[in-house]
Amino acid sequence: MLSFRAIFVGLLLSIVVAGYSAYAGLKVGGVYWPIITATLMSMGLLKLFGGGSRQEIIVAGTAASTGGLLAAGITFTVPAIWLSGLEVSVLEVSFIALVGGLLGVLFTLPLRQEMIERLALPYPDGTATARVIEAGDQGGGSLRRILFYFGLAGLFALVRDQLRWLPSVVNLESLHLRAARGFSFGASITLVSLAGGFLIGPVFTGVWFLGAVLSYWLAVPALVYGLGSTADSLPDKAAAIAGVTRPFGIGVIVGASLAYFLFKGLPALKPMATRALAASPRRGLSWLGALALSALAISALLRLELWVTLLALLGAFMVAYIAARIAGELNIDPMEIFAIALLLIVMLFVRLEPRTAVVFTAILCISAGMAGDFMQDLKAGSLVGASPKAQFQAQLLSVVVTSAALGFILQALHHTYEIGSVDLPAPQAVALAGILSAGGITEPLAWGGAAGVVLTLLSLWRGLGILPIALGIGLYAPIELSAPLFAGGLLRGWARRRGGVETGRLIAAGAIGGEGFVGVLLAVINLLRGH
Repeated sequence: MLSFRAIFVGLLLSIVVAGYSAYAGLKVGGVYWPIITATLMSMGLLKLFGGGSRQEIIVAGTAASTGGLLAAGITFTVPAIWLSGLEVSVLEVSFIALVGGLLGVLFTLPLRQEMIERLALPYPDGTATARVIEAGDQGGGSLRRILFYFGLAGLFALVRDQLRWLPSVVNLESLHLRAARGFSFGASITLVSLAGGFLIGPVFTGVWFLGAVLSYWLAVPALVYGLGSTADSLPDKAAAIAGVTRPFGIGVIVGASLAYFLFKGLPALKPMATRALAASPRRGLSWLGALALSALAISALLRLELWVTLLALLGAFMVAYIAARIAGELNIDPMEIFAIALLLIVMLFVRLEPRTAVVFTAILCISAGMAGDFMQDLKAGSLVGASPKAQFQAQLLSVVVTSAALGFILQALHHTYEIGSVDLPAPQAVALAGILSAGGITEPLAWGGAAGVVLTLLSLWRGLGILPIALGIGLYAPIELSAPLFAGGLLRGWARRRGGVETGRLIAAGAIGGEGFVGVLLAVINLLRGH
C-alpha cells in the first residue's frame, strides 16, 4: 500500500533529482545512477515526517530516482531540435518525456521475472541500495556527508556562475596561445565532471581520454597543418572537427552499439518473448491492443505519422530490454547509443524530418533510461521484500509529475546557458544534430561505424564489453570535458588503493547534486526575471 508521506517525499525529490541531472547531462554528457542518493534523501525526509519503514523508503526512493534517467533521456536528445534551428515548446518537451517514460516503465515490468528472479542479475546500485536500507544508514552519517558536499558544491556554483569569480572553462583559446590553431586542451571548471569521472572509474574514462588524445592531439593537428590528404579543404581546427573527427567518433559509437545489439541483444530477445507468450497468450494480445491505441494517441499529440509511432514503440521495447540487461550486468545504461543506432537504421530506408527524427530518438532514449532505472529499483525492492506493485505505482506517478516539470527545466537551462555552448556542451545532442544536418551517413561516419564494429567484436572476444563506445565519445566530445573526467577516474583508482571508494562515491554524489541543483536554480530565476 502506498502512503501519502512516501509518495509526497518521492515526487518532491524526483523533481530535484531531475533538475540537477539535467544540468549534469548537458554539462558532462552523463547522468549517474541516482538511486542510492535518492534513497538516502528519502530516508532522511521520511524520518522527519515520522515514517521510515522499509516499504516507505523503497517506494519513496523508487519515485525519487525517476527524475535522473528521465532527465537524461530528454537532455541527450531534445536539444538537438534547437541545435537544428527549430523550436520546441515546454508542453512538447513534457509530453515527449511522459511518452518515453511511461513506455519504459510498462515495457520493463514484464522483465522483472526474467532478469531479477530467473537470471538473478546483480544490478550493483540496486543491491547497494538494499544494503543501505537494511543498515538503516548507520545513524544518518551517509546522508549528512552527502548534504555537506551538496552545500559546498552549490556554493562553488554560486561563486562561478552568479558572482563570476571563476571562469567556466580554461583552454588554449582562453589563454591566447598560438598552438590553439591546431591543438585543443583545457578543462571545464566544474565539480560535475570530476565527480562523474570518479563514479565511472579509471578504465572507462581512460579509454574516453585516449579517444580525445587521438582526435585533438593527433588527427586534428594533422589535418590542419597539412599532414593529411584532405588538408587543403580543411583550413582550420573547426572544419577538421566538424568535417572529420566528430562524425568519425559518432560513427564509432553507432557501429559499436549496433554490433553489441546484434551479437548480445538479439540472441536474448527471442527466448524471452517465447516464454512470455507461452505463459500468458491472452495477456500478450491485450498488450498489443493497448499499444495500438497508444500509437494512435501519440501520433496525434506529437504530430507523427502512424508508422513512425509504431516503429518507435517497437524500438522502445527493444532498447528497454537491452538497457535493462546491460544495467544488470555492467551497471551502465548507454541509452542514447541504442536510440541513435536505431535512428540511423531507419534513415537508411526513409527520410525523416529533423524534428520527427529527434522525437523518435527521444522516445527510444527515455524508454531505455527508465528501464535501467526501474530495474535497479526493483532489484533493491526484491532484496528487502518490498511490493513490486507499490514500486510500479510509485514509478508511474513520478513519471507523470516529473515530466511536467522537465519541460520548464530544459527551457530555463537553454535560456540561461545556451545548450551547445561551452557552458553546456550537450555532447549527445550535438552528435544527434550533426547526424541530422549531414542527412544521415557521411563518409567519415561510415568509416567510424566500420571501426566501431571491428573494435566491438574484438572487445567482446576479449571480454572487454562496450569500451569502444567510450573511445568514440572521446573522439567527438570536447576535450575540456574529457580531461577533468579522466582526472576523476584517476582519483577513483587512487581511492580504491586506499579503501576510500564508498566515501568518494558519497562525496561525488553530493558534488553533482549541489552544483547541478544551484545551476538549475539560477537558470529558473533568470528565466523568470526575463534575463
